[in-house]
Amino acid sequence: MDYPVLYQGDQAGSATLTHQGGRIQVEVSCRRDNRGLFRAYLLCERGEYPLGVLEPRGERMGLRRTVRTGELQALGTIWRGELRMSYAFSSQTQWQPLAAAGDFFQRDPLLSRMLAGTGEGLWRQERNGRQLALPYQADRPFPMVPLFCFAQIQTIGGQSYAVYRFDKEEHPIFP
Repeated sequence: MDYPVLYQGDQAGSATLTHQGGRIQVEVSCRRDNRGLFRAYLLCERGEYPLGVLEPRGERMGLRRTVRTGELQALGTIWRGELRMSYAFSSQTQWQPLAAAGDFFQRDPLLSRMLAGTGEGLWRQERNGRQLALPYQADRPFPMVPLFCFAQIQTIGGQSYAVYRFDKEEHPIFP
């Protein structure tokens, strides 16, 4: 069975799962991105399954892994694959554009709905989670008002942002 693999909301490749007795062969193939090292995950109904780091394969990058059927069945229905940059090759982790801020959240539909219609933002991977930066102007409504105490106002590229930190489970982290 084939599943799309997304990176920042765009399809970057696919994951093919082949049943082999009590095991499942998982093969991920994505377009190559030379900005860093990427990890692949399967996002499922009851959590996520880490697959590992993708390796360069010509113009693509990928991995092959065999897992026990029961490990994936315990997580319920598989929805899709996802890539996350685990290490950026530049000396500092770069902010990446997020065309629709609501796409930042993969696990929490309430937080995703809270951001619906807010437009663009920025995000970056951290060691233990991710950061979300939403444009901030003192004369406009504060982004994500219910979480205002979790925000820090920072200047990024000459513009003010309300920056939020979230752990891997998408829980806000108090600054």
